[in-house]
Amino acid sequence: MNAPVGTAANKLATLKRIFLAALFFWSGALISLLCWAVMKEEDHVLQYAQLEAKANFNKDMALRNWVSKRGGIYVPVSENTPPNPYLADMPERDVRTASGKQLTLMNTSYMLRQTMNEFSELYGVKCRITSLKPVNPDNAPDPWETAVLEQFERGAREISEVAEIGGKPYLRYMQAVYEEESCLSCHFKQHVWKKGEVRGGIGVSVPLEPYLAIKRPTVRLLLFSYGLLWLLGVSGIVFVSRFARRQIIRQDSIETELERLNGILIRQTRYDELTQLHSRRAFNRRLCEEWLRWCRDRTVFSVLIGDVDFFRRYNDTCGLMTGYSCLKAVADELQKIARPGDFTARYGGEEFVLLLPNTDLNQAMSVAEKARLAVEQLAVPHSASGCAKVVTLSIGVASSDQFADTDSCNDLLDLADKALYEAKKKGRNRVECLP
Repeated sequence: MNAPVGTAANKLATLKRIFLAALFFWSGALISLLCWAVMKEEDHVLQYAQLEAKANFNKDMALRNWVSKRGGIYVPVSENTPPNPYLADMPERDVRTASGKQLTLMNTSYMLRQTMNEFSELYGVKCRITSLKPVNPDNAPDPWETAVLEQFERGAREISEVAEIGGKPYLRYMQAVYEEESCLSCHFKQHVWKKGEVRGGIGVSVPLEPYLAIKRPTVRLLLFSYGLLWLLGVSGIVFVSRFARRQIIRQDSIETELERLNGILIRQTRYDELTQLHSRRAFNRRLCEEWLRWCRDRTVFSVLIGDVDFFRRYNDTCGLMTGYSCLKAVADELQKIARPGDFTARYGGEEFVLLLPNTDLNQAMSVAEKARLAVEQLAVPHSASGCAKVVTLSIGVASSDQFADTDSCNDLLDLADKALYEAKKKGRNRVECLP
């Protein structure tokens, strides 16, 4: 069959673009979902390891409290349990039974250190008591523990991170330990801590290799499942594409369907699919129109450029799908504060723009502050943010009344962008304009 010409050839070219777009979208969507599923599995591994770490910590704390409430325990002196030299000045550290057997007092630290060492040998979970001011040099912290203990002194209560020990991955978990009345009986000579102060921490390090070994088959299953789903999707796309091609060649009636698809593509150039705001192209067109009106009538207008603070960290922490939801929520809030006649658009990535007709610089600053507060009051958690614990917005503002004369509307946009940079430079989650 001869290749079609004219309108049919244009339709086939359009169909080819649609086929490639569908293939790209399908592949991209599955890759995104696969990455999300793998990350969730990774989160599960860390959650299970953290549960084990907390269970071991609670076990150690229960044992510590039991011994502490009883003032320590007496055990027979042996090679593995000699008298504690750090209790040498404590009355009745060593006693003898009626039969002559020598006993020595084990306080909470001495007892926990021995039980932790034995537990580590048996089960691989490493437990330690440590402090920035250790009475026993064996309890001196390693670099990771030092950093955590310093955070405890600044108010933190517990820390957990993945770190290597001996070249192997561990989930390291530590909780702060505070000086109590029962502890002072053993530390009366050191005068190191006061009651209620951070004494140190009890740490638990759980080996991650067993959890990773469990995760690997799950990841392989995910890869196989998504790979099979991808093949099925591609097969479907190819089948539909070939069917459509035959229909284009055989009948001209397919043109109506392609016109509808073309309408969809045109809408996508005007609106952002994720946020349903205007697109960057639509904004640039509107900006040029407003600029020409200002050049002709000197009708003042302003532009806001907002950027979601530390959004890449938010994506890395929460995943792409949650990131999409966050951008949609921010867009909805900006659309709510927009006044009749204002023009709101997604400019790209996590960046949004508002065009405010008949608005001078002071009025624009007020609108920008409302927008910043609206996003902050969404209270979307953002644990990885460097400026707040929730998702925030930095905004740069520029107005046409800042110019006496200029050749391009891009100058106004550049001024707003520089103001946005200044807002980031000053700590983010703020509104700035330049003189």
